[in-house]
Amino acid sequence: MRYSVISYALHMRLTIGLLLLAFMGFAAAETVYKSVDENGNIIFTDKPSKDAEEIKLQELQTIKNPNPAKHTPRPKQPKHKALYKTFLVSSPADNAGIRSNAGNVSISLSLLPPLRPGHKIIIAMDGKEVSNGSNNSVSLQNLDRGTHNIAASVVDEKGKQMISTSSSFSLLRASQ
Repeated sequence: MRYSVISYALHMRLTIGLLLLAFMGFAAAETVYKSVDENGNIIFTDKPSKDAEEIKLQELQTIKNPNPAKHTPRPKQPKHKALYKTFLVSSPADNAGIRSNAGNVSISLSLLPPLRPGHKIIIAMDGKEVSNGSNNSVSLQNLDRGTHNIAASVVDEKGKQMISTSSSFSLLRASQ
């Protein structure tokens, strides 16, 4: 019986001692010391040192939210059927080499189903718009030789992109 009383008393002293150490750690964390090293760098630490200035931290202001908002997921919107099934650059073929000493190239697009009312096709070459409207083809003259990139989009009346495609070709021209 005597062993269990001693064991209990020792256990309680250890528990109280550990709790006191933990609370002393929290109390020490409220004081910060500021010092400047030999290179002029400002150092903040929780340990005092020679020539360190003690800075008392104010207690942080916290606010309890009395009524936290609850997240209500939105119902999933049904996905719209794609208005267009295929859209591609039919001419020139992707990665094609075109020989034209005059630098003339015709770009043709294939769109199924056909363009809907209010929608338009925007065609760009090398990042510059070359056609904007209902035409699915455009002829370009006097292009420089080299590789060119074609990008095309179908947009609705609000300018929202419905479908897009891209391609590239190389123009071969005799040098002069």
